[in-house]
Amino acid sequence: MRANGTGEVVWTPAALVVGGAALLAEAAVAVMALWAWGMTHPHPEGEDGGALFVLVLPLLLALLGVVALVLAAALVLPALALARRAGGRWGRKGAWWWPVAACPAVAAAAVAGGGAVAAALGGTGAPAVYGWWWLVLSAALAAAALPARAANQRVARGRPVLRVLLAGCAGVAGVTAVAGLAAVLVVGAVLA
Repeated sequence: MRANGTGEVVWTPAALVVGGAALLAEAAVAVMALWAWGMTHPHPEGEDGGALFVLVLPLLLALLGVVALVLAAALVLPALALARRAGGRWGRKGAWWWPVAACPAVAAAAVAGGGAVAAALGGTGAPAVYGWWWLVLSAALAAAALPARAANQRVARGRPVLRVLLAGCAGVAGVTAVAGLAAVLVVGAVLA
């Protein structure tokens, strides 16, 4: 999508894919953390085995990929558009901090929408719950918006986006490997 008459690229397929990949990488790190927590806090009724998880993992990854793309289209790309508008209005349109600054506003709108749906269905949470959701969603969106911004900039300059995607994936793989090693060391120390 292009901005109104300016010819500037606002939303690109590259930004959608890179934003979705960043959200998927964040989900992978969260799943790794939950797995490590589950290994260190066994269920009191016994072991339920991890073989089923290995069988379900490919389907789970495909589903998470689709969800990540939808969330990138619904949250990351609007944060980039809001950042572009704010930067154009208050100066330094291409500055890196505008997407980071725009993410809390987009997260607040998403959390308010979720709270409105919950209220319409008859269930509401404590205000602190919505505050935590806002904080977590703001952080997740900021981490996804920065590589998506870089992808948009590379598309605007006519440069390939693959480097952004590969560098981001390599970084996520490194973080996941370190987290996995730490989880194995913690589990080994707890069980020993």
